Amino acid sequence: MNTRALRALLRLIADADSAGSVEDYRAELLVALVDVLPCDLLVWNEFPIGGSWEPMGSTQPRDAISPALQVTFSAHMLEHPLILDYASGDRRARRLSDAIGSRALHRLGLHYEFFRPLEVEHQLTLGLTGPPGCLVGISLNRAQHDFVDEDLLLADLLRPHLEAGELAVTRAVARAALTTREREVLDLVAAGATNAAVAEALVVSPGTVKKHLDNIYAKLGVSSRAAATARAGAPR
Repeated sequence: MNTRALRALLRLIADADSAGSVEDYRAELLVALVDVLPCDLLVWNEFPIGGSWEPMGSTQPRDAISPALQVTFSAHMLEHPLILDYASGDRRARRLSDAIGSRALHRLGLHYEFFRPLEVEHQLTLGLTGPPGCLVGISLNRAQHDFVDEDLLLADLLRPHLEAGELAVTRAVARAALTTREREVLDLVAAGATNAAVAEALVVSPGTVKKHLDNIYAKLGVSSRAAATARAGAPR
């Protein structure tokens, strides 16, 4: 194990809330992760199950998967032996070879039309928390030499840290879109305060608090106090 690379990866994750954007953080994360778990192609996945796939601009190397291959994957994604397991909520790190043998894999359209052009024979995947019906995770791919048990263990040990980093960066970016007063309102709401209590604490009218909440919902793309708190509440 490259302990120096591992420390660098963990530092990057710990500082996720200072990243300029979610996309920049994910791109840096993949570069650092390759040094810890070497592979030929590393992809940040985020797509609705049974829907169209977009790698969110995060692959290592960059732009390694063409738009045409993205469409191809969408057509064959449900052939992937691990997709439905992750869709059920099991986000553990897994190897493709533990789910399907080489001969059976090569008979799939997924392999012939997607994996083969990318020279992918071996894959290690891990799932992260995402919206309902959406698969979020990371896939590590190799042309030769399958991932060993130590790789699988390390990926599973890293998964909670990757989860925490993703939550931190998305929350920090969402909070940055709010004004100082909107953050104050949201933090009081997150603590359980009613509109009247928020108004009293900030010495404003309940109507002003409602306007602030409406603005917060619009900026965050949510429609409830709970959703706004989950998206941009202050970390505890």
